[in-house]
Amino acid sequence: MALMVPDELIEQVRDRGELWMGSIVGIEPFASSKIMTNNIKVSLAATAGGMTGGVLTTYSMLLNGMVMGTIGALVGQNNLAFPFWAFVFPHGSLELPSIFLAGGAGFMLARALLFPGQYRRVDALKLAGASAVQLVYGLIPLLVIAGIIEGFFSPNPAIPDLVKYVTGTVLFALLVAYLRRSLTSH
Repeated sequence: MALMVPDELIEQVRDRGELWMGSIVGIEPFASSKIMTNNIKVSLAATAGGMTGGVLTTYSMLLNGMVMGTIGALVGQNNLAFPFWAFVFPHGSLELPSIFLAGGAGFMLARALLFPGQYRRVDALKLAGASAVQLVYGLIPLLVIAGIIEGFFSPNPAIPDLVKYVTGTVLFALLVAYLRRSLTSH
């Protein structure tokens, strides 16, 4: 676990039984903008990683998944899963699918690079690149919204955990409905 999560975080959760999300309270605008910037960087890196034949996209997806899984295991083992996922779910319902879709854009580039099919490689990359860029541009507003939620709503102790779970469920359902409508209209 210490390979994926800092020792201080492990001690805070395991030894003191505390989560760390309260540290955002009081610095919401700063935290929110930092979160947005980081998530956009992660998404762009996952997409651009396709130009390495998908190696860096795969690395990005696996690393982020392992960190999330490790933290999930840490809080679960220390009976803090419910409040932790109440924090993650409202913004994660938009953020995590956005990062997955950015990874998909990276794999589109990797496929064009490695398996251009009937096209010249450069033409396959142009076609895949146009689709990947369109997808990523559509994700940026979702990541901005997720950053606002993560900075202001998710860590707010005045909002009950149940409300956070309901909010995450509604946002995810709206995202699925939007994506389904977008796919059927094209």
